[in-house]
Amino acid sequence: MISPLPLQGAGTMVFHRKPKTENRKPASNSGFTLLELVAVLAIISLLLGLVLPGMYRSWMRERERASVRQLIVGLKAARSAAATEHRRVRVFIDIKSGRYRLEGFAGTRELAPEVRINDAHLVWQDLEKRQGYIAFYGDGTSSGGKLALTGLTGPQVLEVEIITGKVSLKAEGKT
Repeated sequence: MISPLPLQGAGTMVFHRKPKTENRKPASNSGFTLLELVAVLAIISLLLGLVLPGMYRSWMRERERASVRQLIVGLKAARSAAATEHRRVRVFIDIKSGRYRLEGFAGTRELAPEVRINDAHLVWQDLEKRQGYIAFYGDGTSSGGKLALTGLTGPQVLEVEIITGKVSLKAEGKT
């Protein structure tokens, strides 16, 4: 509110503002101090430092498991294709690179870098290059095969039975 206050002298008026006290709110302390913000950031960084490494290891294990499951699915798909089409379908496996592909299907798949094939019982195409295959036949049988895998989840054995062509994965040492 502005009110005129007369000044003595030349007949001029000067206007001064009067503070509004009736509508003024009391000062509040809503907000954070710098110390509180630094403390919260320190707690968050400490928690992230403890949680992120565990999450990364879990992610690596799951990536490894997914990679092995994908190989199993590929073998089962080859078995199924052989039975439905009454023909031989092979799964070519390159032991050194960890790559595999299904005969008659486009594309090559690769095992996760954590998964290594230590030992293999396959039909060998090139023993020196460590390349072989597992064949599935139209009558439900297979050439059989065994892959000894190691990774973050420990040693595992992927086995394909000769008579039934059944694909199974077992932890090494367990039957």
